[in-house]
Amino acid sequence: MKACSYLAVAIGALAVALAIGGCGVASGPAPGVGVPPPTATPAPAKRLYADHNGVLYEYALPLRAASKPVHSWNEWPGLGLAPAVTVDSFTGRVALASPKSIRIFYPPIRSFAKSHARTAITLTPAITQVGVNGADLVDLEYDPNGDLWLFNNLGAGISELRAPLSPSSIAALSLQFGAPGSKTAGFTTLVQGRFDINSTLYVYALSSTRGLLFKIGFPYARPPGTTGLNLNQANFIDSSQWSPTAPVQPSLIVGQYFGQLSSPPPGSPPPPPVNVLGEFLLPLNPQIGLFPNSHTNAIVGALAADPLRTRLYTLDSVRGTLNVYALPLPNRAKPALSLACPAGSNCSFKPEHLFLAP
Repeated sequence: MKACSYLAVAIGALAVALAIGGCGVASGPAPGVGVPPPTATPAPAKRLYADHNGVLYEYALPLRAASKPVHSWNEWPGLGLAPAVTVDSFTGRVALASPKSIRIFYPPIRSFAKSHARTAITLTPAITQVGVNGADLVDLEYDPNGDLWLFNNLGAGISELRAPLSPSSIAALSLQFGAPGSKTAGFTTLVQGRFDINSTLYVYALSSTRGLLFKIGFPYARPPGTTGLNLNQANFIDSSQWSPTAPVQPSLIVGQYFGQLSSPPPGSPPPPPVNVLGEFLLPLNPQIGLFPNSHTNAIVGALAADPLRTRLYTLDSVRGTLNVYALPLPNRAKPALSLACPAGSNCSFKPEHLFLAP
């Protein structure tokens, strides 16, 4: 997933007050009956993948102060740019995408050379919009059913490849963002997509003045709503995903938040927005204000929630530090553990991702 943390920082100077009204999208053909969302959650993660600008580092879990990557790979040898990347948290499959094609690798990962790919798919107009130089895939994402979703900034289009993936796969569903006259008009820059355990798709998209997190519920036949949040790197924790011994088991959303922390006193102007790592209790309640219940002053390029270990992993956008926080996130929390960026000097404001894998 090509999570562009620098975009979240760049829009800070342009951002305005959050829009809480409804927003929608012009969608392609409905997916028909589709596949019902699974009820299972992934097995406890044994690995954490950290991506820094086209190099993937594997850490063994649980992380410790002396932890170092046990493996590292160039994700697409010879490509010359960082590919889009995602990991299936149920199976550990890794999907990589260049502007021309997709490669699927199965664990145990030995190499990301083309010869090691289990499946290779050439990108065509039957899959996603393709220009002279190929597609402009800014993100890939597996949903809980193992389907692969492509987020393309050529035409701000989202397409779904249904499992099982094969070289002859074509898009089973297409969604369009930013179309004139639609409720998402103006939101033509896609940044990333995320799924919760109910297969609801959340899309973080940018207009010329702000970012907004849109919500598209399974089976994706209706236009999306909006969370009302300018929230990048959104991760979702359902109450069922905590360990039975966890002292609290709330449903949460956590991510890089741009906005206000509270309502101003009566008669006072609104305070300037902040850019922080924020946590929100679910369901969101617009009637009391969409403000984080806790936050910490950090700007992260990627994050991954691990409720079974009550841990939140983040990559610092500036230093590339791999930080570990308690989960739920205490207010103004400090990292319980920090590991230096393994990429040395190639860490600041690069495309970054974090993935949990079995």
